[in-house]
Amino acid sequence: MAIVAHLLDLAAIGLGARSDVAAAARRRGLRAVRLNAVLSILQARFHEPDFSAQRLAAAAGLSERYVNELLFEAGASFTTRLNELRLRNAADLLAQREGRISDIAFACGFNDLSYFNRCFRRRFGLTPTASRGK
Repeated sequence: MAIVAHLLDLAAIGLGARSDVAAAARRRGLRAVRLNAVLSILQARFHEPDFSAQRLAAAAGLSERYVNELLFEAGASFTTRLNELRLRNAADLLAQREGRISDIAFACGFNDLSYFNRCFRRRFGLTPTASRGK
């Protein structure tokens, strides 16, 4: 759906759309580029324990409010995306049976082992110990 909208925006600009239509197409295109940049930064830095929406915004050169708007419009909040990346990474490491659970949790960016355990159980339906090797 987003690809279709983006292609229609590019076609409108290419065909010489004027006024509101052209401005809206440019704005949506710029938002898509900014969203991709924000998602790339988030993917590269999710493992940092003190990573926050404020740090993400600073790295992207945008306001925190704008970053939160972009992420929310794309389907999930900053915290939801951050925890999902961390939990998926932890699940992959647990499946490889490498290291202690606490070491894995901290390596994935969690500061609190009990919070990690709660999030992991809520997300995957298993404790980290039970999921090891699966």
